[in-house]
Amino acid sequence: MARKEKHYLKQLAEKSRSKEITEAEDRLLNNFMRHEYDHAEWDTSQMGSKEKVASDIYSKIKRPSVNYYRYAAAAAIAILVGLGVLFSANQQQVKELTVTTAATVDSLRLDDGTVVYLAANTSFKYPEHFTGKIRAVSLLKGNAFFKVAKDKAHPFIITSEEIKTKVLGTSFHVSLEKGSASVTVVTGHVCVYTNNQKTFLKPNENAIYANSKLEKHKLKDMALYGWYKQDVQLNDVSLEHVFTLLKFKYGVNFEPKDQQILATRMTLYMKDGLPLQKILDQINYITHLKFKRYGDQITVSN
Repeated sequence: MARKEKHYLKQLAEKSRSKEITEAEDRLLNNFMRHEYDHAEWDTSQMGSKEKVASDIYSKIKRPSVNYYRYAAAAAIAILVGLGVLFSANQQQVKELTVTTAATVDSLRLDDGTVVYLAANTSFKYPEHFTGKIRAVSLLKGNAFFKVAKDKAHPFIITSEEIKTKVLGTSFHVSLEKGSASVTVVTGHVCVYTNNQKTFLKPNENAIYANSKLEKHKLKDMALYGWYKQDVQLNDVSLEHVFTLLKFKYGVNFEPKDQQILATRMTLYMKDGLPLQKILDQINYITHLKFKRYGDQITVSN
């Protein structure tokens, strides 16, 4: 089946060049070219702007009377057809998998040996097998901690809405919440970028993307980013960090009646598998704060 489709496309291209194509065939070829242009996977950091590349191809053709998108894509498609790649690639598409967690932490090992820890209420998309020059995955929602296997020849790239995180091998946390995305580095070096902004991060640094701006920050307290571990020891940390960590592990949100509560500092040990209510009882014993739970919302008061 793949051979017939490849042959027919090549035949249409040849008929178009010799001006022997029918109106219906010409419309079919135009629609195909436009679809390939609009849906092509394009890594801007590696290949530049797709629109600029298309414009460069078009300017070299110098035929202003013809359909722009058809000839912008034609050169690339002609090369693919000639190499027998276009349809063979479609026949060998790698299966994409999506994992969504509920009110618990989960982890998985990717094809390259990378380990990903998924916080509660998180969705993550990845290929069953990595192919090509990059290892591409997507954080669709929530929070994840990555321990990326080193491979200098194949950069690991995480897409999280507007930002991309590019690494060769390191460990870091990625967060995707409503209206913002962030990357925090624990070990190694990371490049974080959008379509028109870029920054490089070292350990104890993070980048936050919000309101169309990418900002870099230095962090002093990294205790929060050990949330994925089975047993967690927090020493003299703010309740704000405690509540955020509990959100990662148990999928709950805290609503303090008084924002000053968040500045309260405490030391806390959380053993793997400990029910959330037991942890809240510990916090209550230390701080005398009161908790009322309504589903995944917990109000906090003095």
